[in-house]
Amino acid sequence: MSEAANKRIAKNTIYMYIRLFTTMVLGLYISRVVLLVLGVFDFGLFSVVGGVLAMFTFISGSLSSATARFLNIEMGRSNGNLNRIFNINLLLHIFFALIILVLAETIGLWYIYNKLNVAPDKIGDAIFVYQVSILTACLGIINNPYASLFGAFERFKFLAKFDIINTFIRLIFVILLQYYEGNSLRFYSIIMVLTTANTFIVYHWLAVKKWPSIIKLKLVSGWKNYKEVLVFSNWNLFATMALMARSTGSDLILNLFFGTAINGAFAISKTVNNYITTFSTNFDSASGPQIIQSYSAGDLQRCNYLVNKLGRVCILLFQLVFFPLYIELDFVLHLWLIDVPDGVLIFCQLNLILAAVALTGGGLVQLINASGKVKWFKISGSAFFLLSIPATYLLFQIGAPAYSIIILFTVADIVNRIVQLILMKTIIGFDSWGYIKDAYFNPAIIALIMSFLLWAYSLYPIDNSYYQFMSIVVCFLITAFLIYTIGLTSGERMKLVSFVKNKIRI
Repeated sequence: MSEAANKRIAKNTIYMYIRLFTTMVLGLYISRVVLLVLGVFDFGLFSVVGGVLAMFTFISGSLSSATARFLNIEMGRSNGNLNRIFNINLLLHIFFALIILVLAETIGLWYIYNKLNVAPDKIGDAIFVYQVSILTACLGIINNPYASLFGAFERFKFLAKFDIINTFIRLIFVILLQYYEGNSLRFYSIIMVLTTANTFIVYHWLAVKKWPSIIKLKLVSGWKNYKEVLVFSNWNLFATMALMARSTGSDLILNLFFGTAINGAFAISKTVNNYITTFSTNFDSASGPQIIQSYSAGDLQRCNYLVNKLGRVCILLFQLVFFPLYIELDFVLHLWLIDVPDGVLIFCQLNLILAAVALTGGGLVQLINASGKVKWFKISGSAFFLLSIPATYLLFQIGAPAYSIIILFTVADIVNRIVQLILMKTIIGFDSWGYIKDAYFNPAIIALIMSFLLWAYSLYPIDNSYYQFMSIVVCFLITAFLIYTIGLTSGERMKLVSFVKNKIRI
C-alpha cells in the first residue's frame, strides 16, 4: 500500500512539475509583455487595486483549506459521506462570496475613492479594474469546493493539463493586447476574468461527469454540521486574514509612502517569488492529501515519515532553483524584462530569501490541519503577521528604504517558525527535533557551501552575457551534485538512478 502510494506521489509530483515548468515559462513571458504594454505605473496600479480586493478574499482562503481538509479526512474514513461535506462547504462558500461582494462594494470602494494614491485621471481605470476583480474573486470562491475535489482525488494529471491550456489561452490574449489600441489596462483586466470564468465552467462540468453523487445538491440541515467546519475555518480565517493584511497592507503602505512605481517593482518581485515558491511546494501539494488521509486512518508512522521527508525535499527543490537564479539575478531580470524598473533587483533578492524561510515548513501545515488542533498555531502565526504592519509603518516614518519591509517580514517569519515547532511538540506531540534533523541539517550544509561559492563569485563580477549564462549553468550543476550527494539518502539515490536508467531504456 505504502509503495503504491509513494509511486502515486511521484507521478503526481511529475505532473505538477510539468505544469509548473510550462506555466512558469509562459507566465514570465506574459508578465514581461504586460509590463511593457502597461508600463510600470499601470502595472503597479493593477497590483495595488487587486490588493485592496484581496483584503476581502481572505475568507475564501480559509474556507478553501477547510474544504480540502474535511474532504481528505472523510476519504480516510471507512464510512465517509463526501456529499454531505461537499454541500456544507459549497453553501458556506456561496454565503461568504456574497459577504465579500457587499464588503467590496462598500468599504473597498470607499478606500479606492478616498485613500488610494493614484493620479486623478486614473481613478476611472482603478474602479474598472476593481469591479472586474470583484467578479473574478467571487467566481473563484464559489469554484473552490469543486477544485478541492480534484485535489482530494489526486487528479493532478488533469490539473496540470488544464492549467497549461489555460495559460496558453491567457498568452494568446496577451499577445493581442500588444495590438490593442484602446485602454490596455482595462483589456488586461477582462483577460484575467475570462481565464478565471473558464476555470469555473470546466471544473463544474467535469465534476458533474466524474462525481455526480458527491456534488448532487442537497441542503444539509443542522447547525452542528456547519459548526464543525466553521470552528476549524474560524482559526484559519483568523490566520489567513492576518496573512492577507500583511500582504495587502504592504502594498498599501508602499503606495502611501512611495507611490505606484514602487508598487510595480514590488509586484514584479512577488511574481518571481511566487513562481520559485510554487516550484518547491508542488511536492508538498502532491503529498498533502496522503498526509491528512494517513492521519485520519491512524497511520501516524507513515504520516510523520511523509512530513519529515516533505520538509527536506521542499528545501532541496528550492535550493536547486534559488542558487542558480541568485548568482546572476540582475542578468536574468534583464533577459526577462529588458528594461528593469528601479528597485526590482533588491526586492527580488530579498523576496527570494523570504521565500526560503517560508519553505522551511514543508508538511507542517498539513499535519496541523489533519490534527484539527489549529487554535494556538493560528494565533501565534497571526500575531507575527499583524505586528509586521505597524512595525513597517514606523520604519518608513523614520525614513527606512522601501526594501526594509521584506527584511522585517523575514525576521518575523523566522521567529514564527521557531514558535511553530515548539507548539507542535507541546500540542500535537510531534518530534520537532527529529524534523529539524531530517529536514534542515543536510540542506543547511548545502546552503553553507553554496553561500561561500556565491560570495567568492561576487568578488569577480562578469559583464559578458555568455559567461554569465554559463555561470548559471555551472551553478545549477554544482547545486544538483550537492543535493544528490548530501541532500538525498542512499535509498533515494538508488531510486533516482533506477528511475533514470528505466527512462533511458525506454
